Amino acid sequence: MPLLSSSVTPPIVSRSTIVHPTLSAHISTVRPMSSSPPLTTVMLATTSTPTAMASTTTARSCLNGGLWTGEACVCPSGFTGDRCQFESNVCSNGGSWNGLECQCSPFFFGPKCEEVIDGTKLDLPQKASASVKLTVTVTSQQYRDKLEDQSSEEFKNFNTIFTEQMKLIYAGIPEYEGVNIMSLRPGSVVVEHEVILKANYSLEYKQVLEKASQQVKEKILNATKKQISSSNGTCSAYLLCFNSTATVIQNVSIVQYDPERECREMAGAYAAHFTVQYKDQQPYCITPCMPGFNTSLDCHYGKCQLQLRGPRCNCLITDTHWYQGETCERGIQKSLVYGLSGAGAAVVLVVLVVLLVFALHAKRVAAREKYRVSQLYKWYEEGGAPAPGTFENTGFAICDEQEHYVQLDSIYHNFQPSLNNVDSKTKIKIQKPQVIMTSM
Repeated sequence: MPLLSSSVTPPIVSRSTIVHPTLSAHISTVRPMSSSPPLTTVMLATTSTPTAMASTTTARSCLNGGLWTGEACVCPSGFTGDRCQFESNVCSNGGSWNGLECQCSPFFFGPKCEEVIDGTKLDLPQKASASVKLTVTVTSQQYRDKLEDQSSEEFKNFNTIFTEQMKLIYAGIPEYEGVNIMSLRPGSVVVEHEVILKANYSLEYKQVLEKASQQVKEKILNATKKQISSSNGTCSAYLLCFNSTATVIQNVSIVQYDPERECREMAGAYAAHFTVQYKDQQPYCITPCMPGFNTSLDCHYGKCQLQLRGPRCNCLITDTHWYQGETCERGIQKSLVYGLSGAGAAVVLVVLVVLLVFALHAKRVAAREKYRVSQLYKWYEEGGAPAPGTFENTGFAICDEQEHYVQLDSIYHNFQPSLNNVDSKTKIKIQKPQVIMTSM
């Protein structure tokens, strides 16, 4: 057969591939976030052919429950990638996966945002704000329907004049920021509006804004009483004239900054263990593991770590000591433990040796006793036993030396009385005892 020949582009190409942190791969370095360990990146040499992605992905290549549609894998919730090979929800505590690494919220760090920080300084707002809602009646202007349309020239002109008039009235209040017209109604011109106040944020911002709000009330009441139309109905001395009896102060609203709520929201599932503490008038959202505060947990010779159950001290083990206790306050010297262990082992060894000596001695005594008994039995079997019906104190017979005397209760069974040779009809005559008198 003829050979077919063609020129083919070399299939080996080099490319950089980012590997998901939950998959095993050779580890390289990716820029970490804060103090988190580096994620994984590998350089792979792969073979590729100039074909479309869809042609290389078959129905069998969809992983983790993905479904093949004929063109691509439809991945279930929690997975992504052309073959559903990557987990998309690997980031914990509200972190988000950006394709390279987990982007952690400010309170968490680690490859999967699994570690919680000890504390952080809360960013205070630059300004604290308040608003005073009130109503005034302008008598020097006539109401027209076009004033309802805030995009009309009539409304814009009125708004410019009204804003300039309020600026003059509230001059001298440093916190005054401006006015916001909320609605215009007929009756001359009834202006429902709010006065906006802003102050630099401090721990006393509420008192500052309350004082400014009180000044607003006083100034608008004085102005509306003073700036009234003349007897002929003109208002030439002021930009606007007012109905002195129609001014109404509705309410004062202070936008409060709550560092406690911000701290809890940012802490998520660990919110119960975070508190707000102040240092140099700066709020800090901290756990007991954060040093330098009144609520800090002193772990002595250990490291504080926050868990869902609360903070705990992980005690250190050094070359010379073990540390233990709720706050790792107690240390045990290793050399002392080793010394006591050695002394205890020596005592145990001595006791074992003594017991062994006693055991060997008892064994020797038992063996000697057993030998004596066996000799006695042998003597008995060879004819040296007493005749039936007689008794012999063998306990003394077999012990010549007092120092080797051993009480042998087991030998007393040799006394075996026999009645076969006794005539039961024979009368026994016993001589009557005689009393012998002697002279002294």
